[in-house]
Amino acid sequence: MNLTQEQERLALEIAHALDDMDSIQSHRKMVATYSEEYLRKKLTKTLAMPASQIRKSRGALYTSLVQGYGNRFRT
Repeated sequence: MNLTQEQERLALEIAHALDDMDSIQSHRKMVATYSEEYLRKKLTKTLAMPASQIRKSRGALYTSLVQGYGNRFRT
């Protein structure tokens, strides 16, 4: 997968924000598939969620939010 520098930076930014570097490949795939605006909205929503309401991890929640309704917003 060939990402632009901007896409790679975004994938790293998201992974760092979610403390989810183990899933960097998944974040790269999402950055290649979905628009930056869409991903940032889902990231904001994920980070705003209280930890007590998160079942697995912020990374898992983020992935669920992105993939749950993301097909309508692909780039």
